[in-house]
Amino acid sequence: MRISLLFTALLFCCSALQTQAQTAPATSAGATIATRPCSANPVLTPGGKEKGSRKPRHPLPAEPVPACIEVKGEGIEIQEFLQNTAREQGWRIGENHASDDTWFFVRYLDRDELEKCADTKVLIEPIRFTSGKAAVTLRTTEIDEGYVRVQIIVQLQGDGKSSDKVLGQPGSVWTLNSKGVLEQELVAALQTRYKPLG
Repeated sequence: MRISLLFTALLFCCSALQTQAQTAPATSAGATIATRPCSANPVLTPGGKEKGSRKPRHPLPAEPVPACIEVKGEGIEIQEFLQNTAREQGWRIGENHASDDTWFFVRYLDRDELEKCADTKVLIEPIRFTSGKAAVTLRTTEIDEGYVRVQIIVQLQGDGKSSDKVLGQPGSVWTLNSKGVLEQELVAALQTRYKPLG
């Protein structure tokens, strides 16, 4: 009788463990993590250090609308994932500043990367660019249902000289508009890691 009770109890425990093992993946973090389009996308203030009231040599383009995605997760975990992505991609990064809800960094670009990421054909004079940099501000904001709004804004500068020998301006640093390439690289990384709701 004891052996029969022991055997029944053992079967019950094994059955409970098997049921728990089958339901565990459905409740794990990986299964519930998702991305969705942003429900709102307020304009961000530029990141980085202010350099007094000095006026730039060339007029600044209009503030771009941030790339935006909402991710089910925690803001700090999302930042850490994107920082790791930048390391894995071998981006040349400087001026790296991170807080609980903001990550600001500068990515240095060679001429080909600049051409890919920035609209270099909109200037009034032809410029021969040699390199550039992208100031990236990434902000995370906790919203409803465990989601975090991730906003990414990129501001670009190109280093180069005017090839117009008659009317060329003496400047060597030019503010450029983003094509959205860098922003989409970061959004795509998030969509790969945090599967979109479908």
